[in-house]
Amino acid sequence: MSSKPPALPTRGAGLWIRTLRAPFLTASGMPVLLGAFAASRHAGIFAWDRFLLTMGAVLCVHAGANVANDYYDYVTGADTMNPEPTPFSGGSRVIQDGLVSARASLALAIAFLAAGLVMGLILNSMIPGNKVILLGIAGILCGFLYSAVPVKLSYRGLGEVVIFIAFGPLTVMGAYLCQTGTLNLFSFLISIPAGLLVLAILLVNEVLDLKWDSKAGKRTLAVMLGPGRAYGLFLTVYLAAFGSIAGLLFAGLAPPWAALVLLPAALALRGLIPHRALATRTTLINASRLTILTQITTTTLLAASYFA
Repeated sequence: MSSKPPALPTRGAGLWIRTLRAPFLTASGMPVLLGAFAASRHAGIFAWDRFLLTMGAVLCVHAGANVANDYYDYVTGADTMNPEPTPFSGGSRVIQDGLVSARASLALAIAFLAAGLVMGLILNSMIPGNKVILLGIAGILCGFLYSAVPVKLSYRGLGEVVIFIAFGPLTVMGAYLCQTGTLNLFSFLISIPAGLLVLAILLVNEVLDLKWDSKAGKRTLAVMLGPGRAYGLFLTVYLAAFGSIAGLLFAGLAPPWAALVLLPAALALRGLIPHRALATRTTLINASRLTILTQITTTTLLAASYFA
């Protein structure tokens, strides 16, 4: 049996999906579901027009940030010098493979970020005050400055904080705000597991890219801690996400059947045990896959528990 990796799309819709890294938009889409569905239960409000605009704005900003990240990791050489990209790390490679020019990638990133801003302005006009647009601008800045020269937050040991904030409080609280017009402690508390799960994805992928990030001068937490301790931090964050859900259940801030979301953690944990996951690059890639699937299923089930 051949070990050759499957061919990546080079044209048409497949190229768009690859360029935008569309499969990973679930990392932002599911937290939008959580914030909006929690509002429907907690505040008795659910407006489909605002929900769809919120989802569109967040996905556009996320897609734009993905393309911007690919562009700036090309400029700095972080992705270019990495000869071992995986389906989950190392960028889309569309610039490196000559499928999309660097200039076109930057233009595409700006276009998607601008589209997200326009939707945010529409939402802001529908909700009193300017909280929506302030959160939206914060999200755009997080996405762009994560890797944009000269700020390069992900190169300075700050990328992990940005990811937690962007995919946790900003997205979940923003979706809640777009439904209710208010921000409160409840919307912040339910955002914590969403942010931690996406942070866990980032951390395990940083372990995969550690060698090449180090060569490119990208000081991620994995580079600073080394593979063993970085993987330990990943597991800590992963378990903390489910600990925070247990806390929501104990405090009565999540419906009782939300306890079902603990099942994905239990099912995935065997494949995440350090001596298994760190044994080979293949098992580490599997750990990344398991973490992504856990983030999708857990956040979706948690959101559904509020909407039911």
